[in-house]
Amino acid sequence: MNSQLINLIGASAIAISDSIQNAAEETTGNTASFPSALVIIERYPSITVDLLAQYLQLSQSGAARLVERLVNQNLVERHQGNDRRFIHLQLTVAGKAMVEQIQQAKVEAVSNLLKPLTTQEQQQLLSLLSKMAEQYSSTEVVEEYICRFCDIDKCPLPPCKERVEAWQEKG
Repeated sequence: MNSQLINLIGASAIAISDSIQNAAEETTGNTASFPSALVIIERYPSITVDLLAQYLQLSQSGAARLVERLVNQNLVERHQGNDRRFIHLQLTVAGKAMVEQIQQAKVEAVSNLLKPLTTQEQQQLLSLLSKMAEQYSSTEVVEEYICRFCDIDKCPLPPCKERVEAWQEKG
């Protein structure tokens, strides 16, 4: 394996991740788990606090405190499910608007990093990254953590869309 390629991919991954995280944090005025939670709740309406904690790799108490902040800022509502042991989360209108702002900030941040590439090079990169993404993980929880800022409508990977569609059919 080419050590220069490995080094550059690592550095690029960190630069891209930092750009997205910084854009999301600036948009919301909060740390990364706050905007990530909004994006995931938008993707999975009626998600439970427990599952959100898993997807964000937070403790149960950390997720509960995060949800409390989201509720206090009128971005998320809690609903009692059929099983009274579980509280389900849903975005408010303000929460949906915030997710749109987060996604737009991500687009702008990553677009700046792609500026040096031609359209053809961007297409090649898309193809290569799609191929690499198939190897990231085989567990749903890890995939959701990796894709916590993803706009599912823009994802070229069939397993992602299939998981969201299955969730929506259940819901």
